[in-house]
Amino acid sequence: MPVISTIAAATARAFGAFKSAAGGAADEFFNYVTLLLHGDGTNGAQNNTFLDSSTNNFTITRNGNTTQGTFSPFSQTGWSNYFDGSGDYLTVADNAAFPSGTSEFCYEAWVYLTSSTAGNLFGKGGSTIYEQISIYFTGSAWRVYIADTSNNYIVNAITFGSPAINTWNHVAVYRIGNTFYGASNGTVTSLATSSSSVLDNNGPFVIGGVSNSSGPLNTPITGYVSNARVVNGSAVYGSTTFTPPTAPLTAISGTSLLTCQSNRFVDNSSNAFAITVVGNTSVQAFSPFAPTAAYSAATVGGSGYFDGSGDNLTAVSANTANAMGTGDWTVEAWIYLTTGGGTPFIMDTLPASSGSTTGLRMRLNASNQLQLWQYSSAVLTSSASVAVNGWTHVALVKNSGTTTAYVNGVASGTYSDSGNYTCGSSRPMIGSDGFNNGSENSFPGYISNLRMVKGTAVYTSAFTPPTAPLTAISGTSLLTNFTNGGIIDNTAKNVLETVGNAQISTSVKKFGTGSLAFDGTGDYLVVPVTESMKVGSGDFTIECWLRWNSTLTPSVWWASSSSSILISDSAATYAVISSSTDTAGGYSKLIDANTTLAANTWGHVAIVRYSGTTTIYLNGVSGGTTTSISGSFDCAYIGYQKNAGRALNGYIDDLRITKGIARYTANFTPQTSQWQDQ
Repeated sequence: MPVISTIAAATARAFGAFKSAAGGAADEFFNYVTLLLHGDGTNGAQNNTFLDSSTNNFTITRNGNTTQGTFSPFSQTGWSNYFDGSGDYLTVADNAAFPSGTSEFCYEAWVYLTSSTAGNLFGKGGSTIYEQISIYFTGSAWRVYIADTSNNYIVNAITFGSPAINTWNHVAVYRIGNTFYGASNGTVTSLATSSSSVLDNNGPFVIGGVSNSSGPLNTPITGYVSNARVVNGSAVYGSTTFTPPTAPLTAISGTSLLTCQSNRFVDNSSNAFAITVVGNTSVQAFSPFAPTAAYSAATVGGSGYFDGSGDNLTAVSANTANAMGTGDWTVEAWIYLTTGGGTPFIMDTLPASSGSTTGLRMRLNASNQLQLWQYSSAVLTSSASVAVNGWTHVALVKNSGTTTAYVNGVASGTYSDSGNYTCGSSRPMIGSDGFNNGSENSFPGYISNLRMVKGTAVYTSAFTPPTAPLTAISGTSLLTNFTNGGIIDNTAKNVLETVGNAQISTSVKKFGTGSLAFDGTGDYLVVPVTESMKVGSGDFTIECWLRWNSTLTPSVWWASSSSSILISDSAATYAVISSSTDTAGGYSKLIDANTTLAANTWGHVAIVRYSGTTTIYLNGVSGGTTTSISGSFDCAYIGYQKNAGRALNGYIDDLRITKGIARYTANFTPQTSQWQDQ
């Protein structure tokens, strides 16, 4: 069994799931896995062929470097919100539903801190006091302030617990009778005793800050927050040690707020409070909970990634098929906007350079509001805005002459619509402006489940956004579920671009039905860098099975956008090297494995950072170590070193990145079967 980080192992035991991750057994750390490439699939498959899943089965033409993968609004890995420590926070307006007076209460969340920088997790203030309640990370412990209704501190800067950096921690602050408690990973500390009324509800509740009537103050937390819950009328936990929750939190009786657990910024309590997003707070498919099932296209689906610079798709069809005409129709999609403030098109049926046709044009304005355009002007603009860095369901629905804009299932504007919506040849266009033939107004981010339905108003009143991939219901003229990727991430966190003829090979493989094949002449994978793909400053494990072809030229199998790569030289010696460096370029190696891997032979390679020391393992045997790799870096390229133009000539199988976990801290026996998906 692999040797793994002590803190993470303790967490796994608390969850009752300490199992071997090798030999095909379940992986107790799968929730920490941020990339898993099995390389299974059809021989020669890439991520460049897109399908229309309607019965029309229209040909989809790819423009730019649009790609597809498994990141979707239906991820089973769970969700969190990421706060970068620089102006990111969420606010909820003051409401009597929040705890006050002498009632019992509980504030809790799961937190993955990526920095020891101090910052606020929760806060609520009033007009005369900054901290009615504040749960604060000092850099080494949790600190709590709670004030009574006379603005006197009942709990005054009392610390408890020692949350670990770069791992999930559960924290709770609650009141039982007259005693206030703090709990860190289930270890309970008595904070103070008082019969006073507390929390007078004068200011907004803030996640990632503290507030008074003037707004949030102090430093936001740096890291991920998942399953943040406030309960009024119940302490939830007791005065003795308890096991933290092992599944996503639910809206139990008295829940005031339940958030940071969905694909979008939403309050899942019965209050359904509006959440205001500040800064670039983002939704991430990263959580303390393991998925309930392995990735399945039928249940999770996928998305298309559009980089905002000329990427789009066009559906070649007869004009009548996607011409909605004068009757009822529905156009909907899930979108994850990575950059706001532009004017991107989600879908456009307007023919290129045509001023005489009423195309059905779905776009956003500079305020990220959903719009329906007819030719050159907006005829309908939603009152609600689409969030940046989170999934949003958008729909335009024409019903009996009235078109309604829906944002996350809520009606957000109407238009008395007498338009006759036609469609040009080689349209619709997804992700760009059809009038300008895709050269302008490109969409930056992910689009999933774009569906056009002719003749039916699918939604006629407020609705719950879809919770599973859409299907081709009656009248569906176009449906893009983006599930035809050949090289997919089985964690459903990433969408990869296949460059050159990087593809699946079923003839050469270590496990499963295939591997990733690279021919050394411009083949590689690009991974759009997200927060989950940044391994951070803590422990990590990057590993794969690697097979070189007979030409042992210097090449690389994993690289960040700027530094810290794993490479071989002409003797097939493995090394981790610093930014833009290798021996051929005249730079020194940071780690040398001191051994070689023969051509046409599968070998297991792992680079592991544990408590500040990074080690390279070849076939389970430790090579060199270094303490020089101390910072955070990302995974941006697989099979390519961009700054030196070097491409891998060989094969990769079962590439896995585990964030926050050092799976190996001593020599080990490499896996004997494919890594599991959960």
